[in-house]
Amino acid sequence: MAVFSRTINVEMDWIGEGAFEIRGALNDNVHSVEARLMVGYPDFIIKEASGGISRMPYPGYCQGAYAVLPKFVGERIGRGFRKRVGELAGGAASCNHLHTLINDMATCAFQMNYYRAKNDPQAIEAFGEIGDDHARRRELVLSWMPQLRNSCYVFSEAADSVFGKSGDGAE
Repeated sequence: MAVFSRTINVEMDWIGEGAFEIRGALNDNVHSVEARLMVGYPDFIIKEASGGISRMPYPGYCQGAYAVLPKFVGERIGRGFRKRVGELAGGAASCNHLHTLINDMATCAFQMNYYRAKNDPQAIEAFGEIGDDHARRRELVLSWMPQLRNSCYVFSEAADSVFGKSGDGAE
């Protein structure tokens, strides 16, 4: 049996057409941290941010680290957001566990693009036409979400050749 264990759970739901909610929880032997972000869609601007800590090593003190959450309102989840999370919730100004949780929540946020596309009748038809052609699927996803370009190995320019592209625009 492990002497230490940590779990992070992230859940998301739509709130009408123009927003979604992300709820995150980090739990380990010492900490129980929660955060909630309401995010505009498709702009990914944070409209509300709240959260707290209910299990901690220094009750009465650790809670002060969560005063940074309102500073996330108006921030856009996208390129550079991890750096911004570090500026707002990293180091002495906040809590390392909140920093970890917000980063994981932001990573999950982009799945809402994919979820929305996969439930759009035109997207369902496009995915059906593509079938198991991973190169075409990748192109289609990048056409819907160009912000994914160079966000991971599969969507990197370096992987273009793996998917049968020369990388210079020529096939």
